[in-house]
Amino acid sequence: MAKEIKTKSTALMLIVIVAAILIIVNLISLNFFSRFDLTDENIYSLSESSKGLVSELDDKLTIRAYITEDLPAPHNGHARYLKDMLDDYKAYSNGNLQYEFIDPAKTEREEEAMSYRIPAVQFNVFRNDKTEFIKAYKGLVLLYGDRQHVLPFIETPQNLEYELTLAIKKLTTVDVPFIGFTMGNMEPDMQQGLTWAYQKLQEEYRVQFINLDNVRNLPEQLDALFVVQPKEKLNAWELYLIDQFIMRGGKVSFLFNPFEVNVTQAIVAPIDNGLDGMLRSYGIGVKGSLIVDAQCNVIPVTRDMGGFRVQSISQYPYFLKISNFNDSIPIVKDLNSLDMLFVSPLDLSLPLQENQTREILFSSSDMTGSRAIPIDISPEKQYQQSDFTETSLPLGAVLSGSFRSYYASNVTVPQYAGPDTLGTTPFPVRANETSDARIVVIGNGSFITDDFRRSNSGFVLLMNICDWLTQDKGLISIRSRSVSARALDAQTDGTKQFVKYSNIFAMPLLVILFGLGRWQYKRSLKKRNVS
Repeated sequence: MAKEIKTKSTALMLIVIVAAILIIVNLISLNFFSRFDLTDENIYSLSESSKGLVSELDDKLTIRAYITEDLPAPHNGHARYLKDMLDDYKAYSNGNLQYEFIDPAKTEREEEAMSYRIPAVQFNVFRNDKTEFIKAYKGLVLLYGDRQHVLPFIETPQNLEYELTLAIKKLTTVDVPFIGFTMGNMEPDMQQGLTWAYQKLQEEYRVQFINLDNVRNLPEQLDALFVVQPKEKLNAWELYLIDQFIMRGGKVSFLFNPFEVNVTQAIVAPIDNGLDGMLRSYGIGVKGSLIVDAQCNVIPVTRDMGGFRVQSISQYPYFLKISNFNDSIPIVKDLNSLDMLFVSPLDLSLPLQENQTREILFSSSDMTGSRAIPIDISPEKQYQQSDFTETSLPLGAVLSGSFRSYYASNVTVPQYAGPDTLGTTPFPVRANETSDARIVVIGNGSFITDDFRRSNSGFVLLMNICDWLTQDKGLISIRSRSVSARALDAQTDGTKQFVKYSNIFAMPLLVILFGLGRWQYKRSLKKRNVS
């Protein structure tokens, strides 16, 4: 009897001790937050920029999530993911961020949700052996002082951290970076070609398209300038404005190749855009050739076969699947894959100026080649291994540091002949050098056009370039997480055959060898026992 009482007392004491430990651990966790994320790139953890942003909040930020309970799959899992993420934001906010989940229908707050422009959305639910349609909410609003930002519908958790951090940044930041795009030389613009890019950029930047031939000077507030795929030659005044913008510390991105490509007619025509001399004086050039790469995407090809038109899929070496990135540069550090069609390699053999650095952003695969005009770009062309004898050709690069003006040794300044000859806008004060320049050069500009809007990686790269040029690196690592395609490195035919047959025969062979070994072991054991 005494032994039984002692056993029960010991068990009760153990329960009390375990309960006390759990209570203490929970109390500690309220003040000390930590987590272990073993996923590649820590995709389930907040980035350092998100943590830093919420930790610097100097006022109360309230997030109201208007989400209907019992949403059908997969939306119910999205709500849980959002709650976990908001818990992380709250943990790093030093008490300045609070959130609440609201079911508008159950709490009679549907009018409140609609006042924030969060609409009711129709969902399909399978109940009682039939499909029903329900009205539900899945949006949120961020309130900071007298300002607000609304995410009317959260479609998927993908890139949710980027959207939340961007929303917080918009609410707490007054100054918006100013981005310019050149026009007037048949470049794509917001009306045709860059409509989608313009919409994406406007979410974070003030964007303006500028005809350089019609202005006496670039806007003083301009932070960065993009020169994208000009098909006509920039005149001396336009080049002078770009050069002097760089000399005043402006940041510029040149995205172009020296060809106009017509895929339908299989025509590749050279373009003289007038930029080559100035870029080479800075220490970089774009070569007059196009890249072919064994590591490439496929395209649909229509063929005539016996009077019938048959569509098939064919690898197209001019449609590159880039995976060779420089991890030391924030622009591409977290990119895994990038698709580009018709890319020209860069010339990095030019001498650099003093206190100037030049770094490769990304390059082609280890099985690549280059083609000068005339170029056969027909999808019907058959390629051999001998077509890919070069390795890692540079396709994008950055220059930074000190630069000397393209016009430093030329005492004659180009004359302005635009419409504002009597205007009050001052001409740029001539500068012959700068110590703080940033230039991005990529041998392709079509990756940000409307034709590529389905390829998210190109627009992620565009936004990352903008952040880097305006020295706002915080959102780069978050945005790049959404680009997770993992391209395989190009391999020789022999390697492909080895991997193929290894996958087919290796596992059955291992099972057979294991069985033979086990059979031999039992057989020897049996003989030993008999003897």
